Amino acid sequence: MTDTTPLPISLYCVWQWWEQHYQAAHGRPAAIDFDWLDATYLGRQRQLHAWFGDLGIGQAEPVLDPDVVSMLLPYHTMLVPVVLGMTATIQEVGGYQNHPLDETQAGKLAPVDLAQSPVGELLLAERERRRARYGRATQMIDLAGPANNAFSLRGTEFYLDLLADPPLARHYLKVITETMLMAHRFIGKHFGRLESVTLANCNVTMISPEVYADMVRPCDVRFIEAAAASQGVPPCCDLHHCSVPADPFADAYRAIPGLRSLQASVHSDLPALHAALPATAFSGMITPVELLTQPPAEVLAGVGRALETGVRDLALWDVDPAVTPAQLGFFLRGLAQLARRHGREPQFSFIPITWEELDWEFPRYRG
Repeated sequence: MTDTTPLPISLYCVWQWWEQHYQAAHGRPAAIDFDWLDATYLGRQRQLHAWFGDLGIGQAEPVLDPDVVSMLLPYHTMLVPVVLGMTATIQEVGGYQNHPLDETQAGKLAPVDLAQSPVGELLLAERERRRARYGRATQMIDLAGPANNAFSLRGTEFYLDLLADPPLARHYLKVITETMLMAHRFIGKHFGRLESVTLANCNVTMISPEVYADMVRPCDVRFIEAAAASQGVPPCCDLHHCSVPADPFADAYRAIPGLRSLQASVHSDLPALHAALPATAFSGMITPVELLTQPPAEVLAGVGRALETGVRDLALWDVDPAVTPAQLGFFLRGLAQLARRHGREPQFSFIPITWEELDWEFPRYRG
């Protein structure tokens, strides 16, 4: 191969990784402080360059990126359940904890319009706060997917409902879907037209493809099609299947309209996925726990197989604090060499601020 094809590789470390390897020496503010956020973004970019600059990661002379520090993602992955009345509390370790509804509460759910919700008011207030400081507000609002939202709302009872009480499950899945649609319209109205949707199907991996096709997929299809119609665009979906193989769902995902990309484990059977979904690009996820449990050469061998069979890009997310910067750098340099052996030029992207930090999801800030 004479021409080198880019290989985008996205990297994300959990906030505890940053705390252990950088932030403990620099401290955190007592209250929400955007000056601290900006300074931390710059400092971490400088540190990333010191660790991984030879890979094109970080900046020796960092420049603040307002698109990153102005990100809005209230309640992170739980926005729709919170709009529907579920309580979410801040954990001592950071992030939100869901408090599932019981069977009676779930049976009484009705769709809620984000525009009529206190969460909608919060979103608009936070948008103006960021516009005043940065001249913009980047929405990273995560509507998740019907199954993920159902799991937040019902906890593990969701899986039992699918089998033991399908009418109940269908009821709240429909309510969730309509609430997602109204939220999608709200976001498009206040942040600009949405050309595509991201569908998070992490919890779909815990059910069979048959149960998914019968119980959940109609909601996925409804959301994708109606969301596109509300924006005046054709259906376009980027589907996140989590870091597990997606090939068991290859046939089930044929019915997903406008499936532009599918993100799942690099250990997926890519030839089977390409055969079933020829118009869909594949994004390969490297499971972060493998960096703790397997030699780097073993992990890279799995990535190599994905490169041989047509992976478009790679993602290594939620890197554990037990993986030191030196260990991570060793792996990433091996990954870069592997990519080049397959005629791909690695292009790393590494966000230096975590979702919990962008949304200030810690007890001292959110109580």
